[in-house]
Amino acid sequence: MKISWNWLSEYVDLDKFGTGAEAPRALAQLLTARGLEVEGIERQDQGLEKVITAKILERAPHPQADRLSLCKVSIDGKSSIEVVCGAQNMKAGDVVALAQVGAKLPNGLKIETSKIRGVISNGMLCSEAELKLSEESKGIIVLPSSTALGRPLAEILNRTDTIFEIKLTPNRADCLSHFGIAREVASAIGQKLKLPQIQEVAFTGSPISTTLEGGEDGLQFLGAYLEAVKIGPSPAWLKDRLESIGLRSINNVVDATNFLLMELGQPVHAYDASRLDGKSLAIRRAKPGEKLPLLDGTEIALAGTELVIADAKKAVALAGVMGGGNSEVRDTTTQVFLEVAEFSPTLVRKAAKAHQKNTDASHRFERGVNPEGQSFALFRLIELVTKVAGGKVVGATRARHGSREKFVKSEVVFATDFIQNFLGLDLDVPRIESILKGLECEVKKSGTLLRVTPPSYRLDLNIPEDFAEEIARVVGYDEIPATIPTLSTAPTIHTPEYTQGALIERAKDVLVQIGLHEMLQYAFTSEPWLREFDAALGAVRVLNPISEDQSVLVPTLLPGLIWHAIGNLNRNFGSESVSLRWFELRPTFHLRGDLKIEATSETETGIQEKLRLACLLSGPRVDSSLRSEAGKVDFYDLKALFESFFEKLGTRGIRMRALTATDEGSTRWYHPGQAIEVWAGKERVGVFGRLHPGLEKKFKLRQELWVGELDWAPIAVLSAESLSAKKFKPWSAWPSIERDFALNVKGDIESEKIVQSAIKAGRPLAQVVKVFDIYKGSQVAQGMTSVAVRVIFGSEDRSLQEAEADQASTQILNAWKKELGIELRT
Repeated sequence: MKISWNWLSEYVDLDKFGTGAEAPRALAQLLTARGLEVEGIERQDQGLEKVITAKILERAPHPQADRLSLCKVSIDGKSSIEVVCGAQNMKAGDVVALAQVGAKLPNGLKIETSKIRGVISNGMLCSEAELKLSEESKGIIVLPSSTALGRPLAEILNRTDTIFEIKLTPNRADCLSHFGIAREVASAIGQKLKLPQIQEVAFTGSPISTTLEGGEDGLQFLGAYLEAVKIGPSPAWLKDRLESIGLRSINNVVDATNFLLMELGQPVHAYDASRLDGKSLAIRRAKPGEKLPLLDGTEIALAGTELVIADAKKAVALAGVMGGGNSEVRDTTTQVFLEVAEFSPTLVRKAAKAHQKNTDASHRFERGVNPEGQSFALFRLIELVTKVAGGKVVGATRARHGSREKFVKSEVVFATDFIQNFLGLDLDVPRIESILKGLECEVKKSGTLLRVTPPSYRLDLNIPEDFAEEIARVVGYDEIPATIPTLSTAPTIHTPEYTQGALIERAKDVLVQIGLHEMLQYAFTSEPWLREFDAALGAVRVLNPISEDQSVLVPTLLPGLIWHAIGNLNRNFGSESVSLRWFELRPTFHLRGDLKIEATSETETGIQEKLRLACLLSGPRVDSSLRSEAGKVDFYDLKALFESFFEKLGTRGIRMRALTATDEGSTRWYHPGQAIEVWAGKERVGVFGRLHPGLEKKFKLRQELWVGELDWAPIAVLSAESLSAKKFKPWSAWPSIERDFALNVKGDIESEKIVQSAIKAGRPLAQVVKVFDIYKGSQVAQGMTSVAVRVIFGSEDRSLQEAEADQASTQILNAWKKELGIELRT
């Protein structure tokens, strides 16, 4: 929201902040300290400091250039300087804008004494475009002949204001106006506000009455009927006020309504009374299918849920949002009906969003307007319209809901020591009372209780904590000491929630340790992109998506990682491969049961969240290497990554086996011969491997992608013990015995089965079993593979005999032969 310094100074004396450039900064610091963040300060004369008015005494052709002129200009009517100019719209005697040597114009141009085609130019005659007063211009600025010479151009054009860009939180609807900001400033510096002058009008005699047909959806409807109004351009002061904060002048009556909106924060509207049917205007619900042309030239079809202002035959405004084009004030209008009203914030917000008409009016109505300020706003509007457009007040009318006939402010009661305890500030009761009264609250002390009634315009003050926040704003957040709060109970860390969070953080640390970078993506994705993976069926659709690319909640993490990998690869034009090392651990979203979402409570949405872990590898094995054999990542790099992850995380009971499933699930995303299933007990928790060649071809990938995705819940169960305190286990004092076996194995037997068979048969002496070499070639029969397996035998309480190792080895060999058909190579 934009606020003008000059406009603001009409309601509160700003002399306390000083003069010059430091004054706006001091005001900005005060507002920001009180929670009204000032995002920017713009001086209207920025870049115009050395641009002054001057008179052209003579104009002659440039001796060396046909398209240039040599002008003698004077800033006092006597002495002169020479300026070279390329414009053709000026003549001797014109008063123009002269940028003096040393000026730095708003467009960034710095003016210096320069030689142009052999002639010295001592400045520049400026156009509106060069001074950023307009987008384009055909020549230099020519001012009225009566303009005083040597005066700053900013002063002549009345561009001496300073504009503040203020970022307000949604609860501070009372500050959505100059008067609201002035009220805040006056409270801070202990001054009284300067109220606009008004003259009250009796609510009688209006040819058009107002009625309420929407119950509590339309709470108040006030109006005034004016005749003999003359529509025309607004006076300069009104145009300047509106244009200073970025509003375009339309005509005097419409400008008066916009002025009041920005002055008091109360949206109002003016109708051409001659275009209204019947003798009454009503706030009512729209009729389904009813059409309404709007002021912006569009026509909307109403759903029947919106509030409208309607005459006897038709809707003439979308209540709280925008007026109708069928009743707008035109150049020929002489009879005007002025509207001031209060609508349901919820209905205004829904209507504005449904029809995509977010206006200055809806912005304020959505947050709530002052219920006690309606009459004052109407009287002020009448005063403004009659001042700038003439006219005579015929009469006024008012309709109010029962709750507004005798408006009762809400009283909030809290203990006198509540503020001190809540904020941790040592404030006495008189100080608290003084602060609250400075905010125009009514305060009554009753024993150990304070009874506080907020002003009607502070719709956000409803509970004791709200008043504590107000006092914190006034005292200053910097004055609140940093203290450690007293704990009423001992902290509990070994809860399921704590364990889950701690384990996730540990998992992320492990993944970073083994060389991956965490990817953070939106929880939304594109439904067409999910269809590329046949993953869109049953996806949870968002009712109000930000864009089509974020229309569904993510049911799986891999499509997002692959999307970003494609983007990275497409943006790389170098000769080297792109190194990608990513992981993501976050929730995915799934419908419970059937595809229909049925919420069973206010917090139950019918959507289930499942944590998943996804990884993606691609490119060279190392980012850079002096050795050409470094190579690119392959299946074994990905497998080693997951094995290292499970080992460092302390996950027990994980098994891996070759992917053989051909179901309709995500297994179709993987290369059928280069992928592994991960199992925990009897549950498959995920798959990792190379992206399917069909997808690589579809996405035109220039390098292989190695990906994997796992369900986190079963992994968390098997890793929970890793958070427990570690017990030291000393190395065995007894030597171990190793046996290496070279085996002839059929090509379809998995190494996991070889390892599990050996561990089972060699119990309790077989402590470690691992495959350390694989060979296929002419030295083994066709269809067979030579697999080298190392078994380490040992005992925790004694030294083994060779005979014991031999016996255990025999048991293992027999098990391999019986269970898997494996024999020793000879």
